[in-house]
Amino acid sequence: MDEGAFDIIVLGTGLTESIASAALSKAGFKVAHIDQNPYYGAGEASLSFDEFIEWQDKPKPGFSSFSHSEDTIAQPRAYSLSLSPSLIPSTGPLIDALVASGVSRYGGFRLIERVCVYDSSGTVKPVPGSKEDVFKSKEISLLEKRRLMRFLMFAAGDFEDKKELEGHADTPFPDYLKTVFSLNEEMINAIAYALAYCLSPADPTLPALHRMRRYLRSAGRYGASPFLVGHYGSSGEIAQGFCRTSAVSGGVYILGRDIESISSSSTSPPKHVLRLADFPDPLTCSLLISSPSYPPSHATPVIPPQSPSAPFSASSPTYPRRALYEDAPPSEDDPTPSGDAPTPTPSTSPVFDTAVIVFPPASLAGGSSTAAVTVLLTGEGTMSCPRGKWILYLALPLLTPAHDGADPQALLKPYLDATLALALPDGDANSDTPTAPITPLFSAYYIQHGTAGPQEAELAGPAPAHLAPAALPPILPLPDAGDAAAVHAEQVFWEAVKILRPTATDGDEDGSIVSLWPPLENREEEED
Repeated sequence: MDEGAFDIIVLGTGLTESIASAALSKAGFKVAHIDQNPYYGAGEASLSFDEFIEWQDKPKPGFSSFSHSEDTIAQPRAYSLSLSPSLIPSTGPLIDALVASGVSRYGGFRLIERVCVYDSSGTVKPVPGSKEDVFKSKEISLLEKRRLMRFLMFAAGDFEDKKELEGHADTPFPDYLKTVFSLNEEMINAIAYALAYCLSPADPTLPALHRMRRYLRSAGRYGASPFLVGHYGSSGEIAQGFCRTSAVSGGVYILGRDIESISSSSTSPPKHVLRLADFPDPLTCSLLISSPSYPPSHATPVIPPQSPSAPFSASSPTYPRRALYEDAPPSEDDPTPSGDAPTPTPSTSPVFDTAVIVFPPASLAGGSSTAAVTVLLTGEGTMSCPRGKWILYLALPLLTPAHDGADPQALLKPYLDATLALALPDGDANSDTPTAPITPLFSAYYIQHGTAGPQEAELAGPAPAHLAPAALPPILPLPDAGDAAAVHAEQVFWEAVKILRPTATDGDEDGSIVSLWPPLENREEEED
């Protein structure tokens, strides 16, 4: 085989494509992985401050309505900003892939310290996500504790055939919690939006319960929290780790090159020829796996559908996002904290390095009455910013076409103001001087567009010479994006194996492939 000939060429280094590339390289296929960007991760990349400013100045698929404040900041290289922030459940497809592939050795992870729900009184309250939290809380009445414990035990178990779910699979989840488990509004908000991560009051019950079960079963594996966040921006750094694993197994990487042309033969098997800008020789392959940023005009994409049982069937709204750097993070301003700890004073209020704050619909004056807003807080412990600085990621799903052309800055300003106000001390009641508001060091806004996820796609087109991992990455609840990418990458892997080596799964002696990831060797893999 000549140097430019490959079994597979993968276009784009998003998380789905990177996981698939690593698995295919480890399975023995000759893989070339190409990205027109000079960085890994595509729309899920983690960028430095200067890279982020440059990224906003160039149109990208799936993003629009860019704006930002001053384009200078101290220590710009010390920041790592995620374009698509996400959390990692401690149990699930992504964490399994990280461990089985060995990619976990290339990165670090940090537990989310606290998940809180914003209350209309202007405070945040921790979410009771375990039996211990429920027992310790002094805010929950004995009757509510019984009802809440009954629900948590139901949600953590095998509920599919239970009578409590009969006829309610499509019932809006908040309504289900009220009618079946008789929970009050405060508990409903905490469960629906901060435990099940529903996007709106209309989210159906069954997918919400699937998410809840996964999160409840994740608690305790690495610590009290069910969620991890990766160092250096999480998703982008994880994608780069899978790319590194692919390279260690022989994958060839070419970044920062535009595709000048793609041509295909009508032979069986077909042959694809790619020519890259400022690259001397053409590249050829038998199978092309492409992200949406590289739509070949000659082929109808063949997209493997997700399993109907996969719990990633949420709608795909548009998200206005805001990322900002600031000097002081929100603190937990709960006048009646759970447990026996004393009420914190302004000087001793706990400051979290990592946290999630959820704004339920209609919880904030001037905010959305139909969608929940999440705020992901990451500090120096995530290796994404310098000491004494924090990054806040705000995300609001736009669930109706009426929001087309919306201004993300106007939509998110009430939530930004409310979040920053949580970090302010109470001040001296006898002072006439109001506490000065916190001013972000830098802020940026953009809209991220979602499309139909892979679970809605169908096999289409002629002989499968071309695979497309997804139309555009679907916008999913904060903890679901990575798991959905891992599930889809595995499906792409098996489709590719079926096309290129149809007998490889039959147990033949010549290169049988029986699992996504081969067993890891005991010795450390060589550096790429």
